[in-house]
Amino acid sequence: MTMDRFEKSILVVEDDEEMRSLLKDFLKGEGFDVDSADNGSEAFRKLARGVFNLIITDVKMPGLNGLDILPGIKKLQPQAPVIVITAFGSDEVYKKAFERGASVYLKKPIHLPHLAILIHKLFPESSGRGGEEWLGS
Repeated sequence: MTMDRFEKSILVVEDDEEMRSLLKDFLKGEGFDVDSADNGSEAFRKLARGVFNLIITDVKMPGLNGLDILPGIKKLQPQAPVIVITAFGSDEVYKKAFERGASVYLKKPIHLPHLAILIHKLFPESSGRGGEEWLGS
């Protein structure tokens, strides 16, 4: 199956199994094609093999964390917006996330309906490119 611009493929990078499963199930229920990785290395393998329309990554993970993998994500799939999620937010993490290519920064616990609205706005067929100035809130 080839990717076309109307497919909605999301990669969830999250080391916590419960959170990864929750996000996958929720996003599949919203109509998205969802794959997942439990660490940065696995995420890079999947990003090298397939095209994703959007990536959601946790910040705090063993090995390569979410901030470490952001530049590589943007190099492999520059068209894909990246949502960074964290339970350990700070002004420094927020700043680094956007410097390294994040489109959205969210603190846990994630409000799933809000996440769905953000994701739908990030897909080109939903609302077009842009709008990043309000997405960081």
